[in-house]
Amino acid sequence: MSKRSKTFSFLLAAVSLGAGSAFGANIVYGNNATNGTDYVIGFDPATGAVSDEFQTRAGNGRGVVVVGTTMYYTLASSGSVYSYNLSTHSDNGALFSVAGTTGLSTMAWDGTNFWIGDYSGTNHAYLYTPTGTLLKTISLADCTGHCDGLEYFVVGGVGRLISNEGDAEIPAHYDIYDTNGNLITHNFITTTFAGTGIAFDGTNFLVSEIFNGKIATYSGATGAFISDVALTGTNSFGSPLIEDLSANYTITLGGVPEPGSIALVAAGLSGLLFLRRRRVS
Repeated sequence: MSKRSKTFSFLLAAVSLGAGSAFGANIVYGNNATNGTDYVIGFDPATGAVSDEFQTRAGNGRGVVVVGTTMYYTLASSGSVYSYNLSTHSDNGALFSVAGTTGLSTMAWDGTNFWIGDYSGTNHAYLYTPTGTLLKTISLADCTGHCDGLEYFVVGGVGRLISNEGDAEIPAHYDIYDTNGNLITHNFITTTFAGTGIAFDGTNFLVSEIFNGKIATYSGATGAFISDVALTGTNSFGSPLIEDLSANYTITLGGVPEPGSIALVAAGLSGLLFLRRRRVS
């Protein structure tokens, strides 16, 4: 194998490693409202069995995003986005802060950047890079403020957002928007319970029944209710009050690399091009 081929193979391996393989393939994570120390649970969405649970830091839990072995989360009383290592169960601290906010709600990942819902009373959602650069601010017309369900998903090759209309409303309505904030479908999902966090598993939507301790599944094609399952397990830190949900985006978005791995691969490609230029010159 040539030196160039070996270098390129190394870069491909880096992409594969960054994708996190199938870590947490059968686990969905939920961030809980506690008004004390934030705690998160990981569970099997088919059975509801809790298989992982841990505390992060003082604060009322809200948003959660899992990409490979890294979890990102927000708190209702903080304008910062935090990072957590699921392999070592260690908190990495704050990544960046969202200017002008006193609290953040649910989060989503589009394969490159974060979508973050405001929890300061506005109907805003923000698009941020992993390094804390604001790319876009949109308004979700049907959100009345303090909306606590936001997800990014892809349909027909086009990215979309789905958001509820308030804070644990009964019934809860979830509307579909484009990524500029234009309303596409009003009331795509309507629950019979207080619905909060929402996640896309690659086919269907999972919605938290926050006060029932259950997770409901709705059709990704029609928004129709399919089934729900009760969360069971140790719940060492109290009964679940899930505010946001996240499947592993490396699976639901088709194996995108983790944010840190994107930078690694970019640096590697730059190095490969530099070596090639030296060889040619």
